[in-house]
Amino acid sequence: MRYCANVAARWCAIAAVVLLAGSCGRYLEKSLGTPGIDGDTVTFRIKVPSARTVQLAGDWPRNNWGRGDAEEGEVLVGLMEKSADKGAWELAVRLGPGRYRYRFLINETEWYLDPENPRVVDDGKGGKANLLIVP
Repeated sequence: MRYCANVAARWCAIAAVVLLAGSCGRYLEKSLGTPGIDGDTVTFRIKVPSARTVQLAGDWPRNNWGRGDAEEGEVLVGLMEKSADKGAWELAVRLGPGRYRYRFLINETEWYLDPENPRVVDDGKGGKANLLIVP
């Protein structure tokens, strides 16, 4: 009988740790500030007051690192809009759960990492990119 109680207590402890880890991950993603996650909508923001254009480039299919989907024939994929917030640029994108790499292209020439997102990973081409995890 005592053995069963110990096993049950261990399983309860394991379940509590798993649930806590899952909820902390969701909290961390929301607490990073940018990108902002609201359901399946992710809002990317960056403050670059002197920029003429800012593009969001990432490894999800419709963006393809700013090249877009060839079938759509878009130009300036991921073009962000300047907000009223003194030089802040933003773009909302629908993304399903997963891990995504991204960065910003300023004035079509300079790559920038998201200064508000501390997660930086290899971009697969010898450079760096930010990591976004959508729960």
